Amino acid sequence: MRKKYLTLFCCFVLLLIFQAKGWSAVFSSGFSISGAVKQPIRLTSEDLARFQSITVRLNEVDSEKNYSGAFHYKGIPLRAILDLAHIQKEESSFAKFLDVCIVIRNAVGKQVVLSWAEVFYRNPAEVIIAFDAAPVMPVLPQGREKWNNTLNRPIGFPKLIIANDLYTDRCMESIVSIDVIVLNPSIKIRNTDDQYASSFTVSGAVKTPVTISDLTGWPRESATVKVTGSLKGYHGVQNVSGVPLVKLLEKAGAAMDLSTVYLVTHSDGYRAVLSFGELFLDPAGERILIADGNDKPSAGKEGRFSLHIPHDLSSDRNVKGIASIEVVNLKKSPKVYIIGVGCADTSLITLNVLNYLNKADAVVCSEDIANQYAFYIGHRPVLFDPFKLVPKSAEDSEHKKISHSEREKLKAQRVGEAVGIIRETLNQGKSVALLEYGDPTIYGSFRGINAALADHEKQYIPGISAFNAANAMIGREMACKGSIVLSSPWALKENPSLVKSVAAKGDTLAIFMGLREIENLIPLLKKYYSGATPVTFAIRAGYSNSKRLIKTTLDKALEAVRNENGEKESWLGMIYVGSCLE
Repeated sequence: MRKKYLTLFCCFVLLLIFQAKGWSAVFSSGFSISGAVKQPIRLTSEDLARFQSITVRLNEVDSEKNYSGAFHYKGIPLRAILDLAHIQKEESSFAKFLDVCIVIRNAVGKQVVLSWAEVFYRNPAEVIIAFDAAPVMPVLPQGREKWNNTLNRPIGFPKLIIANDLYTDRCMESIVSIDVIVLNPSIKIRNTDDQYASSFTVSGAVKTPVTISDLTGWPRESATVKVTGSLKGYHGVQNVSGVPLVKLLEKAGAAMDLSTVYLVTHSDGYRAVLSFGELFLDPAGERILIADGNDKPSAGKEGRFSLHIPHDLSSDRNVKGIASIEVVNLKKSPKVYIIGVGCADTSLITLNVLNYLNKADAVVCSEDIANQYAFYIGHRPVLFDPFKLVPKSAEDSEHKKISHSEREKLKAQRVGEAVGIIRETLNQGKSVALLEYGDPTIYGSFRGINAALADHEKQYIPGISAFNAANAMIGREMACKGSIVLSSPWALKENPSLVKSVAAKGDTLAIFMGLREIENLIPLLKKYYSGATPVTFAIRAGYSNSKRLIKTTLDKALEAVRNENGEKESWLGMIYVGSCLE
């Protein structure tokens, strides 16, 4: 009876919690921070809730004037999260982070790009990653009735909140990845005497490149700037007159979307990035000016035209002597990420794999992988199971009755169908994650599909191979004689001279997929190895509940594997041969 009351009490508490939240919380599997960082990390909404949080109010109206409610969002400043990952540039002559961009993506493929400075040169509450929300309910009953569904709608967390934007186009639910990238890292700082630029060009992703040498006749604005640099500190108050940068970009027909950034560069290579959002969605963006007050060549480095961003808390982005403004769209072409999820337990999946899985919009994988990694796959559709679509091998019972040539023809046809489905998805602008066991570059399961994709269409993301897991089980230096040779029973049968060479040198031979070929494999090995040569079977390497080692010699290998393995496993086993096993 006591247990019954306890259960009812717990249910009651949960009900109160859900009512308090209005059933509004929809949590994702988390998001990753990667790219130009020292420490890639992965966080969930639950992780964020453990940090000290701040609360901001957001009245959600997008640029199409659609209202999505008013909420108090609780979250963590994005700059605090990026500080955890520690942004790090490779060796460069330009050490500042002013050319760094932050690419944020959500679960349905929407992408937003922020400049580093709009995160770090503003107050922390302006850009946060939210993990909770509470609606701002109207006081009058008729207001609550009208907006009840909107204010109690499900919200996907973690959510990107940009509090100062006029419109909430950049506020994005269910974020899955944050990529830190350096824009044009190859540009070098040039210390030369002749650095004065009398004009600059707006180019890149524009309809018509525009060269500006005179701003006479352009609409002008004025601003007051508290000039405070990160190196020398406060320089005083400056009154600036200039042309809004947005007007110059509009004249050139510059790309204007959430993935676009604008790189302003001095003639000596000093540069700063601005994002589309801070120019066109933040009301303060209209006051970002290109000034031309200094038109004397004797001014040297300062040049004629200069960038001024009055609302930055540091004036480092005030580029003087502008030589170019390049419009860059960071929307990447869709790709197939051929990903190794690991050879066994889900705990063997790597952070790098999760980072790339988060960049995909659809998945290709076996039914087994779809079940094991359902939490990480999340909402993404599984296009097909390659094991069901493409014949696996000559031993496949479904195809035993047809000839080898017919089987190969059928396999080629099915591979073509598989690649066609993938390419159709790519043509829709969506990236695909093809999930393989272990490391897809070592005896991958879907080699036919992988090979049929062009190099520019695919990218390999290696995982932990059965070879790595088996080495850890054995716990010895596998290359004690200098080399390790990886092979398969079929390759050794076709090239017995390889076995002879390895045996003669005493190197370790590691054989994939050898258990079902053991009857033919052992006689081949005995031709070149002595019967006393150590042999180790690593069965189900990486499966924590069923992995096991069989240590024996070549003379006793058949008997040992029959007695200790039986019929339990015929595929998942690595075979090692060589004196390093002693």
